[in-house]
Amino acid sequence: MALDKEIVTRVCAQLTKYLLERSAENLNISISKAEKYSVKIVSKVFLKDDELDLLRSYLSVRPQEVGYYYLPLIGEYGSEEDLAVVAMLLEELELIYDESKHELTISFRVR
Repeated sequence: MALDKEIVTRVCAQLTKYLLERSAENLNISISKAEKYSVKIVSKVFLKDDELDLLRSYLSVRPQEVGYYYLPLIGEYGSEEDLAVVAMLLEELELIYDESKHELTISFRVR
């Protein structure tokens, strides 16, 4: 369970950093826990198509064991590629971008 808390913390930190680097506004993070942690991040941010595609590709990586191996290193160097590592630890991920409102919603659940 302690590892789940670390995963949630690091994933939220990486996504927050990613969004703030793109001048995100009204960033809201909601975390709930039933059997597993579920997180929803909503932010107003302008993303170009290529930025959105790159974010999707980072967040679609899945080999779980590699993610656990690299988890202690996340955030050490502050690169966007860290998103690919933390995504390996997620069970479920949904990324919705409303272009008309420039609103990004990222929902995930930890494995």
